[in-house]
Amino acid sequence: MKRSILALAALVACAGAAAQGASSVTIFGGVDGNLTRVSADGRGHVWQVRDGGMYVSKIGFTGSEDLGGGFRAHFYLESQANSDTGTGSATNTNNLFSGSSPAGAFAWNRKATVSLFTPVGEVRMGRDYVSTFVPPTYFDPFFSAGVASAVNFQPYYKYIAPIGQTLAPGTLVRASNMAAYYIPATWVRGLYAYGQVALGEGTGARYTGIGSGYRTGPLFVAAAFGKTKSPFIDGGAYLTAATANPANTLTVWSAGASYDFNGFKVMGFYHSQNVDSFGQLGGPTEKDRKVDDFLIGFSWAIGVNTIKASVMQRDDKGLADADSRQLGLGYSYHLSKRTAVYANYVNIKNENSANYNFIASGFLPTAGGKASAIQAGVSHSF
Repeated sequence: MKRSILALAALVACAGAAAQGASSVTIFGGVDGNLTRVSADGRGHVWQVRDGGMYVSKIGFTGSEDLGGGFRAHFYLESQANSDTGTGSATNTNNLFSGSSPAGAFAWNRKATVSLFTPVGEVRMGRDYVSTFVPPTYFDPFFSAGVASAVNFQPYYKYIAPIGQTLAPGTLVRASNMAAYYIPATWVRGLYAYGQVALGEGTGARYTGIGSGYRTGPLFVAAAFGKTKSPFIDGGAYLTAATANPANTLTVWSAGASYDFNGFKVMGFYHSQNVDSFGQLGGPTEKDRKVDDFLIGFSWAIGVNTIKASVMQRDDKGLADADSRQLGLGYSYHLSKRTAVYANYVNIKNENSANYNFIASGFLPTAGGKASAIQAGVSHSF
């Protein structure tokens, strides 16, 4: 009886949707788990059970409704999970350090947007990737996942004293309170372009960005620009007054390209960050402190096997001259279209005061020290 009622309800819902126009909802995601060994000069090594070595554990819902006349409504909700602990991941409400939700809480932290597609373009609102994160993700062979991904160098600055915490601007990857416009895909075949504004809403950081790219056949190129006003206004306990000044800005440029030679895809990107004023509390304030990242790599698909490799260089042009170089290697064997086993390795060589590692908090090497990590796991998507 209960099944009959549920079936009748579903039939009525489908009939209602059909009467209003074609609509669809898709559930997607995946679970990834691995065993990882991380080493750091001055720290020794540590073993961990982790997730996200090849695919970020997540669940998502996306759907659309055809409204007729070239109009379409669309939504996207995506939440990250930690398969090793069963917890969720934090989101951010104001694009600042202080806006992060408690770690482990469930949230639609990765993406939460609603869109209206029209004959003259898409209007999108919600939480989304910033334009300047697109090249470092799509032109990284590891696609921002695992010990060897480019996100190891994503933070602008590794803060050591007194708390040993990574201070990274809240708009390097995603931004909340965002409104965006995307040109129609039909205007120029293979071309996309868009603009974004994430509002500070009085107490947060304001982000503006533009992005564009061209994708046709084996070729993909993209470039983006972004600017964040007041990225460090809540860092007064650790940063100089000029750094935490509301007039301070973070400017980011990024560009990249890839070409697929029938399964052998070469790729690379450039990512540059510049802060008007930056200084640690009690130290000097630098003007126009700049950090540049360069990556070149490849992904080679041979039947059910995939080999990945990348070399990444961080060129810190500030007083600390905290340069670092990363070598990443990866291999995966696809048991099916949705399931794979994999292994990744990364070696990080720091210089001067740099202390980058795969684990950003609590296991950093001594200044100028080396770090490495190896992991093996299984990934399943649905």
